[in-house]
Amino acid sequence: MPVGEARPSTAYRRDIDGLRALAVLPVLFYHVDLWPFSGGFVGVDIFFVISGYLIASIIGRELAEGRFSIADFYARRIRRIFPALFATIAVTIIVGSRILLPLDYRALGLSAAATVLFASNLHFARHSGYFGSAAEEAPLLHTWSLAVEEQFYILFPLLMLCAVRAGGRTRLLLGAVALLSFGTALLLVDRAPVLAFYLPFPRAWELLAGALLATGLLPPLRSRWAAQICALAGLASIGWALFGFSGATVFPGLNALYPVLGAMLILHAGQGGSAVSRMLAGAVPVAVGRISYSLYLWHWPLVVFWTYRTDGDWRLREQLFIILLSLLLAALSWRFIEEPFRRARRFTTGRAFALAGAMMAAGCGAGALLYLSGGLPARVAPSVAALDAASGSMAYLPERCSGMAAVRHRALCAVGAHNGTPPSFLLWGDSHAHALKPAFDQAGDALGLSGRIASYPACPTLLGLDRLDQPASHDCSAFNAQVLAMLRDSPTIHTVFLVSRWGLCANGRRPEGGTPCYLGRDADDDRSLSRDALLFRAGLRESVRALTGMGKRVILVAPIPEFRRNVPESLARAELYSEPARLDLSLADYLRRQRGVFGAFDEMRRRFAAGIVYPHRLLCRSGHCATMMHGVPLYSDDDHLSRQGSLLLSGMVYQAMRPIRDRADHQEKR
Repeated sequence: MPVGEARPSTAYRRDIDGLRALAVLPVLFYHVDLWPFSGGFVGVDIFFVISGYLIASIIGRELAEGRFSIADFYARRIRRIFPALFATIAVTIIVGSRILLPLDYRALGLSAAATVLFASNLHFARHSGYFGSAAEEAPLLHTWSLAVEEQFYILFPLLMLCAVRAGGRTRLLLGAVALLSFGTALLLVDRAPVLAFYLPFPRAWELLAGALLATGLLPPLRSRWAAQICALAGLASIGWALFGFSGATVFPGLNALYPVLGAMLILHAGQGGSAVSRMLAGAVPVAVGRISYSLYLWHWPLVVFWTYRTDGDWRLREQLFIILLSLLLAALSWRFIEEPFRRARRFTTGRAFALAGAMMAAGCGAGALLYLSGGLPARVAPSVAALDAASGSMAYLPERCSGMAAVRHRALCAVGAHNGTPPSFLLWGDSHAHALKPAFDQAGDALGLSGRIASYPACPTLLGLDRLDQPASHDCSAFNAQVLAMLRDSPTIHTVFLVSRWGLCANGRRPEGGTPCYLGRDADDDRSLSRDALLFRAGLRESVRALTGMGKRVILVAPIPEFRRNVPESLARAELYSEPARLDLSLADYLRRQRGVFGAFDEMRRRFAAGIVYPHRLLCRSGHCATMMHGVPLYSDDDHLSRQGSLLLSGMVYQAMRPIRDRADHQEKR
């Protein structure tokens, strides 16, 4: 450490290896859905604190002794990180070739290239969330935390050197950066939670917390009792997060303080010989801690491949099997990959950099091959590849005519006939309006009617309400208010079709689980599923009342049947593995889920003479909701219709639009 600052002990501490075990095991238990570790993901935050503490200790000691070398520092990181990581990537690619469908294998290639460049956090920030269904099928998702650490390690040594040249004000400089990082995290967690989770700077304060502890931030503990209280407080703080948090918890933000402060207190108490530290220094925790890096690397691909090949519902024997297999692979990886590379004297600094360059080139090459080839579709039968390609086959709108900017600037996309006539109808909704656009295009073209589409994904047409489970910047109430204002200035639009994922709005829960939907009037509202049904009915009533008050005719499009799984992907997997698709959805189950929606629709019909289109009468007419027709999937995922599925409804839409044509004909005759 610079002169005048506390120098941490550099002696090996068994309790730190034990703390690594306390970090990695909850992550493993959380990923196999083992009760009660609903907040096990905070183990990553404990790792961040440990990493910051150890790296600051090492760099501080070497700076104080005048022998710090950035090249040697990075060479040690290469020997520590690269071999096991690249072995994991290689095995994941090989196993994935036997298990994954082409689109998922293609995505694996892209994530592999991002991982070897230590940019996977940036990749996953763009392509998925940590708690969503897409994340469950990304075998390299967990490498985001390694990327955050490596990006931190690029700048941290320079930060320490700057502190030395600034007269040894290490804690002051590190503290200022940590506070700025923490403030950024607080700012982003509500407005852009995915960025707050994945980006390096909003996470840097967690590593810097460990670094500050290493520089003597906390005063030494003068008594054994003080150490005991400190350690117990840290354990309680971590326990609160492990067992009290869940995928629905706002995170990181303020809630990240629990695991971070808990880890800091346990690390600090370890120097005073607390009972918790002695427990962590036991043989079993230390053994698990030593293999924690390999355990973290290998467990997640196992979890992904297991759930990919099964129904995704964990049973105890499966949980125990994956846990034991993860521990076994981690032990082998530590013994035959980690240790030989880390301890081999022949891996000099120059050779370490050469090894890193070769591994990164190979990883990028393999990833590029998988991505550019479309996931090597020749690996599977053409019928399987065709089914898989139907994922994401719904109709999409250009960004220029979707969302807030489009309605504010009156740049809505045209729908229906493109015959130059003024728009006579509006298709207004969330992403389900996107998906149904082909049906409205075909019906409108057949009737010679043109219209506009106003859509905003994850934004139901419920006036005055927002989706509280979405970022604060996702302002549904403002979007809907803008659409309403536009309609007041559009005298030629006489009919408005309202389309949304009504069942999610009314029930709050998704059929497949995952993050609930919370409706509310402002960000301070309680996030309660019990309020959703009441708010849904009130919001729908307000929307229909406002529109009919303007003289518009309202037609409600009833909910599209929702499945628990991605339909084309499940059909492709079923054919690939010669297994049932497990996509059965009965009409009775559909009606049961949509009971509240249909009750609200009946009220709108009675009070405001709203029309209703019922897609399920065609899609579920056999008593079970259809997923395919003539070998083509009707869905692009679990709840959005594909183009083929949308076109199937064009006849229904045609009948609903006939009165618009009749009105136009009547006006022409007058």
